[in-house]
Amino acid sequence: MSASKLIALIGGNGFLGRHVIERMHACNYPIRVLTRGGGDWQNSNVSSLRQRGIDVVIGDLTDDDTVEKVVDGAACILNMSGILQESKSASFEDVHVKAVEKLTAKAAEAKVQRFVHISCLGCRPDSECSYYKTKWQGEELVRKGSFLWTILRPSFMFGDDFPLLAYLKPIWSFKLFMPLIGSGTNVIQPIFVEDVADCVVQAIYERATVRNSYDLVGPDEYTMVELLEMVRHAAGLGGSTVNISTQFSGKAFDMFARAVPRSMLNDDLIGLMSENSAGSQDDMLEAFQVRCVPLKKMLPPIIDSLMR
Repeated sequence: MSASKLIALIGGNGFLGRHVIERMHACNYPIRVLTRGGGDWQNSNVSSLRQRGIDVVIGDLTDDDTVEKVVDGAACILNMSGILQESKSASFEDVHVKAVEKLTAKAAEAKVQRFVHISCLGCRPDSECSYYKTKWQGEELVRKGSFLWTILRPSFMFGDDFPLLAYLKPIWSFKLFMPLIGSGTNVIQPIFVEDVADCVVQAIYERATVRNSYDLVGPDEYTMVELLEMVRHAAGLGGSTVNISTQFSGKAFDMFARAVPRSMLNDDLIGLMSENSAGSQDDMLEAFQVRCVPLKKMLPPIIDSLMR
């Protein structure tokens, strides 16, 4: 694929997408970005993107005409769309499966050559967590595509912010104690978002990554309880950790249920706090050049961001 070919970014307005755009723009790659518009763009707006020479398509990934505009003339698609939490307007099924099904079909019709898909580490077909299960289903759709695909599976990403910890803030910031659903012994291996962005951009033109999947992980492993207790300590919060069984219904659970949003008391929260998201760095380091920035180096700005 020629370096002058157009590259379309789906999810370019997200936590990872912002870093990918910066790298691609620095390399003078022709870029097209799908965005829902001004209210959806946190660090930049449509006019500023266009001023930088970036083609912008305004619309929604669920709309056929919008997807056709995005893929038209593109040689490569980077699909970074995804959500960590469902809302009334977007379910895991909508974003991780139905949107990917539409995108892969339109990409095939437009004869797109290259497709780099960002999934997540820990996804599997038999997971009881909808987040992980739908991510796996999205991967399967990509594997069936006629294009040259690569799948990247990062563990939970961090930078100046850490979306997983933002989602779990009602748990680790609970003042009386830290209520931990389940044993907390599942292992995760957080990775620096800029390392993931480097992998995404490098994968576009790296032939060896075609029709391969890569686990992307940071240098350090943490059990869920270790991670949350480290964050709680860094935030200056005291109190003990109380393990709450998913079947428990006593006073501790009642206190917890009154303290956290009702939307968090669901099977997917349990899944995120119970499934492993860790692996070997070997394949990643063989295929990509990354800095392997450890979480502890970025923890102070993360805590500052979360405590605002």
